[in-house]
This record gives sequence, structure tokens and C-alpha cells, in this order.
Amino acid sequence: MIDLTLIVLGNLSKKNEDKNIEIIYDNGDKINDCIKNAKGKYIAFIKEEDNIKNNYLKLLLEECKKDFDCCFINYTVNYNYKNPMKIATEKSELSNYKPYYGEYIWSFIYKKECLNEIIKIENKNEFNSAVEQIFKKTNAINKIIYYHNPSGRRLIKDFQYSDVKRNEYYKNAIYMGLGCNGCFNGYISWLKNIGRCFSDKYDITILYQEMPKKTYDDLSKYFRCIKVNRNINYVCERFATTYSDFFYPKNMFVTDQSYMFIHGNMSDYENVRKFYDDIYDHYVAVSKIAQKKAKGYFPTDNIECIFNPYKLDKEALKPHLRLISAFRYSQIKRPDRVEKMAKLMDEMDIPYTWNLFTDTKENTSNSGLIYRKRVPNPLPYIADSDYLVLLSDSESMGYCVIEAMSVNTKVVVTPLEAYDELGLNDDNAIIIPFDYFETKNEDKLKEVILRMYNEKDKKIKYKIDESLWEDYNNVFIK
Repeated sequence: MIDLTLIVLGNLSKKNEDKNIEIIYDNGDKINDCIKNAKGKYIAFIKEEDNIKNNYLKLLLEECKKDFDCCFINYTVNYNYKNPMKIATEKSELSNYKPYYGEYIWSFIYKKECLNEIIKIENKNEFNSAVEQIFKKTNAINKIIYYHNPSGRRLIKDFQYSDVKRNEYYKNAIYMGLGCNGCFNGYISWLKNIGRCFSDKYDITILYQEMPKKTYDDLSKYFRCIKVNRNINYVCERFATTYSDFFYPKNMFVTDQSYMFIHGNMSDYENVRKFYDDIYDHYVAVSKIAQKKAKGYFPTDNIECIFNPYKLDKEALKPHLRLISAFRYSQIKRPDRVEKMAKLMDEMDIPYTWNLFTDTKENTSNSGLIYRKRVPNPLPYIADSDYLVLLSDSESMGYCVIEAMSVNTKVVVTPLEAYDELGLNDDNAIIIPFDYFETKNEDKLKEVILRMYNEKDKKIKYKIDESLWEDYNNVFIK
């Protein structure tokens, strides 16, 4: 009878002389097939570049004489230059340990029938709850007998290895992992303020996995930004990351001090497991409440507190451009021109909001264009705007333009004869020629937008000639 099947990802140099152990070699992407074909009651995994003690197979086989659904094998990782990863070693702390989504498969022994149920689950959201139901009876081996050795290193002894990759060295490095790249992510604000406060004094490098161009342009003002390459070892004297990237990549090393900055609140921690793996020298909360809430979720309660730095970047501070349009939604009013200008302002990084009061609901991907329901009296909104914009093909008068003139809000219009009658010209209005909206003249339209931005605070005093309405007394009202 075969008690244990060992699935090897690669080749195994250790000899197996026990008839109760089956060894299957997986040299391709066929792990599920290996699991299905395994003859053993229990299944364990190993990677060829990892290191195991000589008695590893014997200890696993002894464990398989017991009855469990899964068994956690305590392990260590050659993680940085100073010391291997430290993890909990008390069996009482590990006895209820179960794999979570993406867990290292080589740190467990699984009952085959339970593992077969697990490999059917592809949905991450269903995985953790299913684990609780499938792996009801768990066990643990607290003695460290398995040493995980990340790819790209050649093992010499248990804790010694030589790198086969190229090394790059950095004085101060901050790791920006996946999911920390959004424009409204507090992590990005944290990085910007570190840059504003310290980049003129210290050499700081951002090591990142992904970064939008806008974020890259912002951070490049303060840091050297390096996209992580898996074929390079990044050797850092001082290294920092955040709790959202607890495990930094295996090709990053720390020679002096490592820091985890804790920005999260209690609701963040409630959705994650407690971290046993202690790979940082310092755990730093960014406020006293964050320090208080973090205790119990990290390998140590010795959590420091340093408030986030803040420095106003006056050069980057731009005034907010406030635009308004109000018209019925029809082709002659040319809402497509509004969309085009809004899109260009997004591309030009012009800070703006553009309230469009109209009679339809439109979805827009422009960051500052807001479709709003029509209101009986738009005048208060017009008075609070920098420009009233009306880009129609034709107007007999344009009441909203007159309303804007009455409260001295500047106007942006197309060249229509009706506006000549109102006394609008290039001195007191921005008049956009029709052909500027053609693709070939996009640069000219951008120049107009830049003019609007630069002249937003320019004061205009309109004078409406009341004699224009005198004929009403003779024609209609007596």
C-alpha cells in the first residue's frame, strides 16, 4: 500500500528506498493530472531547487500514519542577506493552519480525496470558505525540515546559496507592488510627500511592478523609478513597503534595515489572516490609531508610530477651471464638441469641472465632465463659473450667453452672427472657429484650451445695450 505520493516539480536528487512512497515528476504544467494519478493516500509537493533534510521523506511518511485532511509543514525561506525568514515554530500556533488562496503548495501534506475537491475550485472568493469545509481535520509539523529556495539561486547548503542573476544596489528603496498604483490611492499620496520632503536630501528609488504613465510622471519628479525585472537581484541598504505588500519579491534583498509601513485600519485587517512570517526589522504605523489597531495582526506588538510627512508642492498646485454649459441635447448644439474638449483637457492634465445641464443622461469617461439635470434657474451656477461654453452650429440669440454676460462670466462660443450683435469679440470672449474641432486642427484647439486655463482669472465687464429690446414697446407691449 502506498501511503504518500510526492509530486516533484522538476527533478529530485534524494533517493527514495521506501516502497510506501511514490514519486511523480511533473516537468510541465500538469499538476492536476499528477494529483489525479497519484496512488498515495496523502500527497506532498517539492520544487527541485529547494532543499530538504535527509530524513524529510521519512518524517513525512511517519506523519501519514496519522489521520488528517491537511498537515502544515513548517518551513523557512532564504529571504535576505541577513537572516532566513522567521516564522512561528510552536505547534499550537500551527495546528489550525490551513492553506489560503495562492498558498505555497510545498508547505502542506494533503489527503488526496480532499485535495481533489480543492483543485476544482477556480473562484478565489469561494476558496477560503471551501477550505474550512474540506479541511476539517488539520495537523502540523513544527520542526523546520523544508527550506524553500527561490528561483534563480544555486543551493550550496541549508542557508547558503550563490546567485546566478545580475545584482543592482540601492541606498534607499521603496517597493510599490501590484494594486498600489491608483491616482487616488493613499499609498501614492504617501510616496509623493516622502518625495517632496526628502528627495532633495537623499537618494530614494521606487521599485515597482506596474505604474500608469500619469503616476510615473508624478513620482519621477522626486524618485528614480525602476520597473522590477525578475532576472535582476535588487540589493537595498534600507528597504520599505506597506502592509498590502507583506511579502516583497524574492529577488529583493536587505543589507541593513527593512520597514513595513502600516496605513490600514481595522476593517482592512479583519479580511486577512494574521501574519506569522516575520521578515521586517521595523513595523511602523502612520498614526496612533493605526498603531493600536495593528497589534495582534503582525509577528510583533513592538509597532512604532511615525506620522506621515506632508509638504505642499506649490509648483504643482494649479487653479481649478470651472466650466458650465446649459442647452437642450440636440445635434445642432454639438455636445460632441463638449466631449472633445473635455477629453483634450484630460490629456493636457488641466484641472477642471464642467457642469453640463441638459435633458439627457449620458455616460462619460472624461474625468471632469458632469452631466446634470436641467434646473429652472441656472444663473447661480453660471455666476460661480469661470466660463459659459456654448459650441452650437447655429443660434438665433443664445439666452445662456446673455445670462453669462449679465453676471460678467466669460463666454466661450463658436463664431455666430448672433454674438456679433451682442458685441462679443476676441477681446471679451473666446471664439473658437468651427474647423478647430477637426482632427487635423487638434493642436489649435489645445491652444485655445490653454488660453482658457491661463486667462481664467482675467476679469471681463460686459455691458448689455438695453436699447436692443426697445422695439417690444412698439410691437408687442403698449
